[in-house]
Amino acid sequence: MSGISIYVHVPFCAARCPYCDFATAPATSRLRARYLAALVDEIAREGVRLGRPRVRTLYVGGGTPSLLEPEEIASLGAALRLAFELRPREATVEANPATLDRARLKAWIALGITRASIGAQSFSPEGLRALGRTHQPEDTAVAVAAIREEGLDVNLDLIFGWPGQSEAAWRRDLASAVALGVDHVSCYPLELRLDPEESVANWPGGGWEVLRRWRSRAAAAQPDDATIARLYRIAERELARAGYRHYEIANWSHPKKNSLHNLVYWRDGEWLGVGAGAHSHLGGIRSANPASLATYLARIAACEPRDVDREADPAGEAAMLALRLDRGLDLRRYASRFGAVAAERVRSALAEVAPAGLVAVRGDRARLTARGRLLANEVFVRVLA
Repeated sequence: MSGISIYVHVPFCAARCPYCDFATAPATSRLRARYLAALVDEIAREGVRLGRPRVRTLYVGGGTPSLLEPEEIASLGAALRLAFELRPREATVEANPATLDRARLKAWIALGITRASIGAQSFSPEGLRALGRTHQPEDTAVAVAAIREEGLDVNLDLIFGWPGQSEAAWRRDLASAVALGVDHVSCYPLELRLDPEESVANWPGGGWEVLRRWRSRAAAAQPDDATIARLYRIAERELARAGYRHYEIANWSHPKKNSLHNLVYWRDGEWLGVGAGAHSHLGGIRSANPASLATYLARIAACEPRDVDREADPAGEAAMLALRLDRGLDLRRYASRFGAVAAERVRSALAEVAPAGLVAVRGDRARLTARGRLLANEVFVRVLA
């Protein structure tokens, strides 16, 4: 293997954001030290199994990786360098605006981080309260300034469609992000899963029922679908006006500042995911680790493999991921990779939604239209059928 992308999952958070459905756990968990040791073991094992390939992109996500202590970050970096040839073109760490102090930032830079993704979510006190966030609006600007001083690229995550959000409030959030001069902006609609999650077991307290009640109340207070569509269109206009390219459904960047790691996902490339809840795509096979910390620790101790996704649809998923990008899907290359039958299935699915103005097919290139980006799930469900 000549090169690989790696995702490292650090689940620990100072508090649980009630809308979040990623694998998370309290920063004060008694399992924290055991988890980080198991993570080092998994990294070492995978490095041997894969032949110590070069790391082309690295992404440390969570959870809140930015709250790791400098010595924990150093230990993680040492494990990565020992197991892999750590020379990434891009290395990203996710950060909460209130947890990235100077000492931690220096430790991440020593590991090789080139880019930080800040979970701002909103710049308004009302938005942060509605989302159950614990940082303050002013924390984001302070974090961005500190990161900029170190010469790193910056992404900001924003959420729209939170309970009670107005179009004016969303315009102010976008204006605040643009004013900070960040390289990249990700805008996600608030989506509230109402089915139980495995990682709930990592947290003390009322468990899934408490989360379910919060999400049900929040969902009932969200703007309607038409308003959420308008909010998305506002983001398209405002960010384009500020010079950002809309290169993926939920992502905008300045020139040459696309997320190289996430492009590996969207281009259906190969990556290794380590840590609780982390997904991998290697040799055409999708697999995942358990999201429960206790189960993950037991798996690593027993040297058991990841769970293989037996229901994966490689051809359908590759088409769906390509359509998320502004470049769209190259149907000729797709046919050469997956065969004529798979290509015809995709062409039939696209023909079904073309009359509604959701896709544009010109020659061998299929792209979502502006309307198609709003209703992308209508396209994807047919591509995956």
